[in-house]
Amino acid sequence: MRLISMLGMAGGIVLLVIFVLAMQSLGQLAFALTVYSPLTVRSDNSFSMGENIVITSTNYAYLPLIHRLPVLMPWIDTGDRQTSLDYFNQVYRTSEGIPIDWTGSHADCDAGETSASFREAVQLRINYFRAMAGVPGTIQLSEEYNRKAQQAALMMSVNGQLNHSPPPSWLCYTAEGAEAAGSSNLFLGVYGPTAIAGYMEDPGDGNYFAGHRRLILYPQTLQMGTGDIPNSGSYWSSNALWVFDENMWNPRPQTREEYVAWPPPGYVPYQVVFPKWSFAYADADFLGSVVTMSSGGQNIPVALQPVVNGYGENTLVWVPEISLGAPPPGDTAYEVTVIGVKINGVSHDFAYQVILFDPGPLAGMPVSIPSGQLNEAPVQPANH
Repeated sequence: MRLISMLGMAGGIVLLVIFVLAMQSLGQLAFALTVYSPLTVRSDNSFSMGENIVITSTNYAYLPLIHRLPVLMPWIDTGDRQTSLDYFNQVYRTSEGIPIDWTGSHADCDAGETSASFREAVQLRINYFRAMAGVPGTIQLSEEYNRKAQQAALMMSVNGQLNHSPPPSWLCYTAEGAEAAGSSNLFLGVYGPTAIAGYMEDPGDGNYFAGHRRLILYPQTLQMGTGDIPNSGSYWSSNALWVFDENMWNPRPQTREEYVAWPPPGYVPYQVVFPKWSFAYADADFLGSVVTMSSGGQNIPVALQPVVNGYGENTLVWVPEISLGAPPPGDTAYEVTVIGVKINGVSHDFAYQVILFDPGPLAGMPVSIPSGQLNEAPVQPANH
């Protein structure tokens, strides 16, 4: 009996060891599939991995050799000032100043390619804005989209103008470049991560409906592509950001809030708050909607922009009469109320608070986007 008991115990130990090894293998596999940038330990003992994964200490069961797989968070908690500050410093700032190392040539109509680290910086910048907005900050760059967007960017740079439907008579014309032009945000005079911030700002009277921003923040998107050309001699720098992927008409994923706003609710570094404010809600009817804003008990006049659909989710855009671009003297809260949003024929009101803050001298960033040419965003293809 004692021998049988010992055998049973040994068998149990073997099974436990097998289980532990299996769990460790699963954990390693999960990390290999999801983690692609360094682990950062925060002051509150939580962890962040990359631009879109947040792991807290509560995600682990502290049993010997066994841990529970982490909960992956595709957005961040902007309601926490420290989290927003850390994210700005660790993601937005680190995507600045990466060498482009372009291998192409304007004279030879060679689109070339940019360095992998430069493309990763563009990806970081995209996912920074998405995670801050509360939509899945998990965008991956498609090699196919990158290749085609690179040709589109070269065409814009060589011809010195922007066109979502470039004619075959254009210099350095290619069919793949033309395809990308019709599926991309286009910028002339700005490229790389700075172009992503430029699309989020969406300057210019013709971009009053913030179409470029809306396409970057579209929740369903999983893949994008970037083409980037640096300036050379008389040639402008340029960016083509492919924004239409195969997931466009898939079911809408979960988002942090039921709406998507920029600037988002919570704490937002002042450097990424732009003159146009926006509020998006899938399939909402904003005709007749009203926006009110206040700060410190004082009402703030706002200029509502005409509603234009067909660029990502239906969106209401307005320009508040506030001063931007300089560090606020302290954390500055703005109360926002969006009234009369019709959803399935029923009117709804939404209220949230945006708090602008100064990330401090260690996070000093350019306040304004360099001037360039930005035409209207590409029109979203119809759902077939």
